Amino acid sequence: MEERNELTGNSIDWRRIGYQALRYWFLIVSILAIAIAIAFYNNRYSQRIYPVVASVIIREREETNGAELLYKNAIIDQYRNYLNEPYILRSYPLVQRVVEELDFDVAFYQEGYVRTSEVYKSLPFAGKRKRTKGPYTSRSYDFKLIDSATYSLRSQKILGAKEVVFKLGEWVSFEGNEFVVEPTGLMPFNGFVGVPYILSIKDPFRVAGEYIGKLDISWAEEGSGVLNIRLNGPTPQKDIDFILGLIKNYQLNDLDKKNTTANKTVEFIKSQLNIISDSLKIFEGQLQLFKKENKTSGNLDAEAQRILTRVESLEIQRAEMLMKAKYYDYLNGYLKSDGSLDQIVLPSSFGISDPVLVNMVNKVVDLQLELKLFLDREKTMNPLVVNKLSRLNELKREILESIDGLRSTDKIKMSFLDTQINAAERQIGYLPLAERQLVSIKRNYSLLENLYLFLMQKMSEAEISKASSASDILMVNPPLQSGGAIYPKVSQNYSVATVLGLGIPFLLLLFMELFNTKVQSKDDIDKLTVVPFIGGIGHKKSINNPEVLTSPKSAIAESFRALRSNLNYFIDPKTKPLFLISSSISGEGKTFTSINLASIFALSGKMTLIVGADMRKPKIYQDLQLSNAKGLSTYLSGMDDFDQVVQQTSNEYLHLVSGGPVPPNPSELLLSPRMEEFIKEARSRYDFVIIDTPPMAIVTDAFVLTQFADHTLFIVRQNYTPKSLIRTAQEFYSSGKLKNMSIVLKDIYKSGPGYGYGYGYDYYYSYGFGKGYGKRKNGYGYYTEE
Repeated sequence: MEERNELTGNSIDWRRIGYQALRYWFLIVSILAIAIAIAFYNNRYSQRIYPVVASVIIREREETNGAELLYKNAIIDQYRNYLNEPYILRSYPLVQRVVEELDFDVAFYQEGYVRTSEVYKSLPFAGKRKRTKGPYTSRSYDFKLIDSATYSLRSQKILGAKEVVFKLGEWVSFEGNEFVVEPTGLMPFNGFVGVPYILSIKDPFRVAGEYIGKLDISWAEEGSGVLNIRLNGPTPQKDIDFILGLIKNYQLNDLDKKNTTANKTVEFIKSQLNIISDSLKIFEGQLQLFKKENKTSGNLDAEAQRILTRVESLEIQRAEMLMKAKYYDYLNGYLKSDGSLDQIVLPSSFGISDPVLVNMVNKVVDLQLELKLFLDREKTMNPLVVNKLSRLNELKREILESIDGLRSTDKIKMSFLDTQINAAERQIGYLPLAERQLVSIKRNYSLLENLYLFLMQKMSEAEISKASSASDILMVNPPLQSGGAIYPKVSQNYSVATVLGLGIPFLLLLFMELFNTKVQSKDDIDKLTVVPFIGGIGHKKSINNPEVLTSPKSAIAESFRALRSNLNYFIDPKTKPLFLISSSISGEGKTFTSINLASIFALSGKMTLIVGADMRKPKIYQDLQLSNAKGLSTYLSGMDDFDQVVQQTSNEYLHLVSGGPVPPNPSELLLSPRMEEFIKEARSRYDFVIIDTPPMAIVTDAFVLTQFADHTLFIVRQNYTPKSLIRTAQEFYSSGKLKNMSIVLKDIYKSGPGYGYGYGYDYYYSYGFGKGYGKRKNGYGYYTEE
């Protein structure tokens, strides 16, 4: 036989895995069916999730209306950080406002056999919660409509709670919640009476958090002003209503941001107008009294009028400077206080046009508005908020520095105006007394009148700007359901189920192969050793060891005939050969092989002797139903001669020398000269001698006997012999301890390809060498069991 040059060790036998898959096809099909059934259940009973999408566009600042340009000098609100807009849309205050407006913190659910689903806008009644400062309590109740006017509630929190009856449309205070269930008028009550529902009342802040977690907001394209809004949920109509409410409040928030300054400016100007109006009335009364007492029309001569006009012009400028100084004081105090910075009156309201100051104040207002949206009611801080607060403090410091600079400049201007006013007043001193008194009254009256008109103009501009302002947020695409359900993914679930249903059994078979430490087939032997493989013996169903003697036409008998035939390739039967039968451990079938191989020789008319050399555990005599009183141990110890230890079996050509009584020194007896004499005597009398030895991995007796053997048959049992012991046999073979050796694979199950008779051995009983004997198929020496 040609020896293999390379040992592959524990490489994966993919062909055997395939055969195993065929062997366990029913289990694989069952796992696949279970996986598909789970996928079907998931697809059938999982809650459907539908996508709702919408988009809005944020207009650029060049679309600002004319009134706003007039009032704000085209610089207020020019600062918008577009990167912040998605965060603003997902801010807690904005989303919670939508939840509370739509009463989404109150919902009705209906229990099914498998899942509980929300019922939205398909009931003749709806719930609403009373809005308070909180905190809110979350509760669930069993709800049942009794008739068109009443309903019952039962707490789910309290075990064994009783039903409580309430009237529709009546506010209820129940377990810490104040709410009302009222008719919608959209449909009749028929069909809803007595149907059980679940009334769920949640904290609106918690509901807002749920929506924020589901909201997906992103820019349509990089650098564009279009925001895409996406919301996935089980009730598309509810999500559509939510997005509509979100966009509406987003627009209102943008308008509030624009109008906040205008409102505050109008309030401030009105307060100043009230003060000036009172003073104006006083001086108007003084002017009328002067005219009456002096019986004059109140007109001044040309010189007095010229001086008055000059003084009025200077004092108007001085008043404007004082108004600016008053605004600087106001702004300085406001920035240093804890007041809300989005309520600051803008510099343009007082005619201050310094672009640096105006721009910084506008940025402060914008930052404050953004911070109000970012901070939730727990005041949770995040890095973005911290950065904005840092920028806000930096802007406040820069504004205060700018105010100091503007004050220094205005102080110089004010000093110059005071000098000019003093010069004009000296000219007034040269006028007659009556003229001086009239100039004084008209001077004060005119100053206040001009201030009044100035403030009225500013208030009018602010009112026009407020009335004509529009949100920069425009809804491009209204919210609509985008396609069918995105969950469960039906096709994907079935694909995953199929992969898992087939993959799990495959992995199990792969792990079985990887962690299999027992010899399974001839291929395992070929991978682990170069010792020639001579044949295989099928699985024995009976407990009878002398199978060949009792059933000479059985499959087992035919396999031993094939083994006998293959032995002709290793020895010359005319030389009266001696065969040594051994294995690595007990239980592998040495004795079974010894008895039946000897029996097959005996059935062919050859004188055959079986020698039970396992003197430690003699048992071969039991299988042949003979005695163990005398045997090899008594012969080697000199107690008996050869003829006394030989026993006749049921076949006249088959004799036995059992192990005999267990001696204290079996190894020493086998090394004695009488053992060599025994072998010579046996060879002279018999055509075949078969020696059954102890396991090689346990004792060394077999190695002592190898010097007498013409050929050694090493027995390996399928699914029993460890692969590591095959490597040990290879070491014995390579080192020369066991010469002229071959391997027999025993106890092969006919269980399909890969393990049974057929895998690697042609068909049934032809195992690689020669033709067998018995019933042939197609004339090629293949055997079948009758």
